[in-house]
Amino acid sequence: MRELTNIFQGMTLAKQSNFGTPLALLRLYVHESCRVFQDRMISEQEMADFEVMICDSIKKVGLKETPDVLLAMPNCHTDFATGTDPTYKPIADMAQLKKCLDAKLMEYNESNAMMDLVLFDQAMLHISRIVRIISQPAGNAMLIGVGGSGKQSLTRLAASIAGYETQQLAVTGTFSVMDLKEAIKPMYMNATVKGIPTLWLMTDSQIVNDKFLIYINALLSSGWISDLFAKDEIDALLGGMNGEAKSANIPDVPELRLEFAVKRFRSNFKMVLAFSPVGDTFRIRARRFPGLINCTAINFFHGWPRDALISVAGRFLADVELEPEELKGKLAEHMALEHLSVESASLRYKETQRRFNYVTPKSFLELIGFYKFLLLQKRTDVQRQIDRLDVGLSTLRKTAADVAELQVDLKHTMVKVEEKKAATDVLLVEMGVQREGAEKEQAAASIEAEKADKASSEAEAIAVDAERELGAAKPAMEAAAAAVDCLSKSMLTELKSLPKPPAGVDMVTNACLILVSKEYNPKKHSWDAAKKMMGNVEAFKQSLQVSG
Repeated sequence: MRELTNIFQGMTLAKQSNFGTPLALLRLYVHESCRVFQDRMISEQEMADFEVMICDSIKKVGLKETPDVLLAMPNCHTDFATGTDPTYKPIADMAQLKKCLDAKLMEYNESNAMMDLVLFDQAMLHISRIVRIISQPAGNAMLIGVGGSGKQSLTRLAASIAGYETQQLAVTGTFSVMDLKEAIKPMYMNATVKGIPTLWLMTDSQIVNDKFLIYINALLSSGWISDLFAKDEIDALLGGMNGEAKSANIPDVPELRLEFAVKRFRSNFKMVLAFSPVGDTFRIRARRFPGLINCTAINFFHGWPRDALISVAGRFLADVELEPEELKGKLAEHMALEHLSVESASLRYKETQRRFNYVTPKSFLELIGFYKFLLLQKRTDVQRQIDRLDVGLSTLRKTAADVAELQVDLKHTMVKVEEKKAATDVLLVEMGVQREGAEKEQAAASIEAEKADKASSEAEAIAVDAERELGAAKPAMEAAAAAVDCLSKSMLTELKSLPKPPAGVDMVTNACLILVSKEYNPKKHSWDAAKKMMGNVEAFKQSLQVSG
């Protein structure tokens, strides 16, 4: 209360002075002083109590302006959204700030990893606060909010606007204190020797070891870590700043040069801590390491208001095809109401069960993403069923056309069938007639078969007799074959040379004419024919052997 009274006494002096418009000076003074208190408030009740305190302070200093006039919204001052003039001035309306931040976001995305942000009023106010904090000497920020509220994304954009290079460590479970010190060294060298404006963004999830906070607390409170650099590294650090130190008229004394390096570091190096108030961890760390609170400007990230939720939902539903188009706005409002209803239920849950349930903006974004995924999945299923139905209907239409064509073919075929049927009836009549003739011929054939069977029996009897006679003649045949084997070429030659055969030889030669020459006419059975048959003695002998 005493601090607020002093603030408004300063406001009275500002009003009585001749510097500029009194109301503009008052609003600027309120923004620079009272807004700092508002940034630290975490509930609507605290905001209401703060306005009561403002009213009391206004009455005490005798100002005529009311809090509504002094804190008229948008109560936002920046030096980056006022065109080419870098003066720290108030923003006329949020549309002007949004236009500027959209351009800054587009510029950031051109040279960095893409950030798809929806810059609603609350987010833009957070960006302006972060820029205001880190633009101050030794301006370190403590961003407090549940996970998924956009602390890191807004910090990156704010750092880009303020001209800072954002650094964030890739911390794993094996990240040690030595790794942390090695990561701090290049950032310290960049901020001091090279003079590069550097912003270190650190989240509570990256503090895997509470010993990290010892070094973070030292950087926040004094800007120096006693055991960070070795002696030779300190000499290199001071040597790299020799030119800047001479320009600042710093004597060549190690202690003074080191003090100058620390001041230069605190001017160029800013730290932004993104912590979550959930659980006891933050409370314990703040008690053990007071620099986290005393050396930072705190900015609370509250839950998104209804307008912000609707704006974000409308932005991410813009690419969804819905008919009619007005349905998108209603859907965005419905999602916002559902999210707010869960927050109300969480409050009732806390009152009745004494337990906390946090609903973060990230949950709202996941709700939108899940809706889009589910909508796409359902539409894909419906489209697949439509395609399947279309294929089925096309098949049915094609089948109906094929059936109609088959019916036409069937009619033509039936005509041909009737013709074939009539021809078949005629053929059956003819076959009946032919069958009668065939039966008669079959009867005749049966008679002939009986005759053939009788002849076959007689032939078999003859064959038996012939076989018996052959058996009787076989010794004679074998004797004849033996006799032929006894014949020699000289004997046959001598026989052939006789002018007249001896008695009995002519009968043998006649038999040979029948067997060899197949001459069955007795009139041609002569000696001359026999000699002609024996012309080739060797061939004649072989023919006798074959015939035998």
